[in-house]
Amino acid sequence: MQRTIVTLTALAMLSTPSLSVAQAVEDANIKLIEAYETVKVSTIPDGIYLRNVNDPDDIIWQRLPEYRVAMLPAPAVHQSVELRVNYDTEASYLNVTLAKTSDRFYVRLRWVDDTKDTETAFDRFRDGVAVQFSMGDDETSYIMGDGPDSPVNIWYWRSDKGEVQNLAAGSPGSTTILDEQPVSGESQYSDNDGDPNQWTVVMSRPIEADGDHNVSLDRDMVPMAFAVWQGAEKERDGFKRVSDGWILLDMASE
Repeated sequence: MQRTIVTLTALAMLSTPSLSVAQAVEDANIKLIEAYETVKVSTIPDGIYLRNVNDPDDIIWQRLPEYRVAMLPAPAVHQSVELRVNYDTEASYLNVTLAKTSDRFYVRLRWVDDTKDTETAFDRFRDGVAVQFSMGDDETSYIMGDGPDSPVNIWYWRSDKGEVQNLAAGSPGSTTILDEQPVSGESQYSDNDGDPNQWTVVMSRPIEADGDHNVSLDRDMVPMAFAVWQGAEKERDGFKRVSDGWILLDMASE
């Protein structure tokens, strides 16, 4: 399997003559990441702090590289999902920024969403986003693991509560809330006049965390995958969009 190291290029701060022009320039500066590519996690030097630990709008994010991951309908694992999913639909995209300090790991996620959906009721569903980590290597299935011996750790943000849940799974349908909840997060919904509306979510966790199913971030390479739920599209549970394979996080480079 061929893998390439992605060279990080700092994104310049943009002056904005108009929102539509800004969007076009911004998009041109975001690197599209393919499955099984390796991405260096940016290092935030000690002594530089976010305004608060998970601030989605902190100026630091403008100084760090941002990547784009194609999101496709998840493979159906249940007949009810098979009836709803359209595999001919075009890819959507999730923008990702990855960073670490000496003691904390951050992931910032940004995606277009025309509507802010924060409730689950009859025929209404909430927005959500998740990152998933292999507890082992990239041979583990990115579709929620291969069983009890090859599980995954999932950080799931849900718009109704505005919080992140720390989960584990060994296969589709086996998702479990862990006793340890060291992951935190914050979100921001931007209702943009003349530009696409979007969610921005930042999740973070100490590099070191106890618990059998908390992913070890103190290693050179960490496989990571993504999922997004659009409530307006009636997406929920296994009906979602996912990245097509792992992205390999280079945690060792400075």
